[in-house]
Amino acid sequence: MITDLQPFYEKKITCLYCGESFTTKKVRSHSSVSYKTDSDFCPYYKENLYNSLYYHVSVCPSCGFAFNSEFSKDFTTQAKNAVQKGIAKKWQSRDFDSVRDVKTAIETYKLAIYSASLKGESHFVLAGLCLRLGWIYRQENQPDDEQRFLKLAIKEYDASYLHSDFVNSWSAIKILYMLGELNRRVGEFKQAISYFSKIVNDPDRNKDKLILNRTREQWALATEQYRDSHPDDNTKF
Repeated sequence: MITDLQPFYEKKITCLYCGESFTTKKVRSHSSVSYKTDSDFCPYYKENLYNSLYYHVSVCPSCGFAFNSEFSKDFTTQAKNAVQKGIAKKWQSRDFDSVRDVKTAIETYKLAIYSASLKGESHFVLAGLCLRLGWIYRQENQPDDEQRFLKLAIKEYDASYLHSDFVNSWSAIKILYMLGELNRRVGEFKQAISYFSKIVNDPDRNKDKLILNRTREQWALATEQYRDSHPDDNTKF
């Protein structure tokens, strides 16, 4: 018998903070195939019920700590105390192991961003959470909230690039591309052009032809947008 829950499976998770085990839903890959992606890699799904973005974050029902697979397992004493005071002490037991709607998904991301901040997670991890939340707001046609979280993602990706805490996950070229494209999307066209130019002038640019090709396209678009918004500026890019 076919049921609506077949696209999901249960994954057993151990909370990084309290050590309790719980299960959380994940979407099977064959049920979560995107039909298009934006230039900043935001995926779109025909069935939002099976939107894998909604299930990216796991929330411990016992203590409220929210995290994804990119969180480190390390906890300093200071971080433990901060999570205890900021989340666990106030937590009223809730179970997020059910089919999520957009409201619930947004709640899990905000919990994860707060958890990551208290724990002192890397800038790269925080950036990814902010970016994905911005994507969800975009899909819901909420541009103000989208812009707010894209700007937070820019701030964290910029810090990640400065401190090189992205190196085990992304190439320098990819993070520069993301900084360029996100700046373009929030209207910082000159800053976007600056990041794109770094890629074009990078000696390793040909190692990722996809990013290089996208960079050239988005650089041209950012330049056009800058010219349109600054018609009296004759700066050469």
